[in-house]
Amino acid sequence: MTPTKRSVAFFGATGGSILACLTLALKAGYNCSALSRSSSKLQTLLLERSISQATLNTHLTIIRGDIRDLQSVSQTLSPSKPGTTNHPVDSVVSGIGRPPIFAPNPLNPTFDDPTICQDAIRTILAALRNLPASPPKPKPWLFVLSTTGISSRVRDVPFLLTPLYHWVLAVPHKDKKEMEAVLLAEASKPASDRDMENFVILRPSLLTNGARLGSGQIRVGEEDEIRGTASPAVGYTISREDVGGWLFDELVDGKGKEKYAGKMVSITY
Repeated sequence: MTPTKRSVAFFGATGGSILACLTLALKAGYNCSALSRSSSKLQTLLLERSISQATLNTHLTIIRGDIRDLQSVSQTLSPSKPGTTNHPVDSVVSGIGRPPIFAPNPLNPTFDDPTICQDAIRTILAALRNLPASPPKPKPWLFVLSTTGISSRVRDVPFLLTPLYHWVLAVPHKDKKEMEAVLLAEASKPASDRDMENFVILRPSLLTNGARLGSGQIRVGEEDEIRGTASPAVGYTISREDVGGWLFDELVDGKGKEKYAGKMVSITY
């Protein structure tokens, strides 16, 4: 009997990095669910990436809703199709965020949702808390997209990028830092009281729209808040395609989640 592929819930799936990860998961036969404010937009993006309509019909459940809506998030974490029994997913991938608004002053961008990242992770954890237990199945892992430039232990960005990170991007970075704090607080609980099995925070350097170069071109660093250690990979950029590819290969599909459990992982060229 062919083993059932694991299931993954995606939040922020229309964004480049998470979209790339979702694409690879569908191509590998994973059962995926995704929260989206526009199901047609997400389907179009996936069709443009050569995901067939048959694959979308069979392996993807799109829940239309908002990341702050507990019911919509709960449905994404425990999706069901007609004639099937819904169970919590095995893994959760979140890359929620909002782009900066550079008009009218490109040197002083504004952000229309300055707490979206921390609100998203709080809602996901609350939804996991309310899901019915499914023993002996373990709780889901959380893989969360953050950023370099917010470490409290060491400088993890090139000196030349410091003004960009600490001035232009100060607002979203404050949000992502709070998001990380929420996850660390959850991880500090006894295992039986956590709403997740464990987590990995992925901190890519400045994102570009370039092609995927592959894992051989990616440098990886780690920061462990619990042990108080930090050895980040410091670099300028990495493409969204490579972020999504590394996320899938190492964490969703690979064994890297055990190696990086409870850590902040920096990736860059």
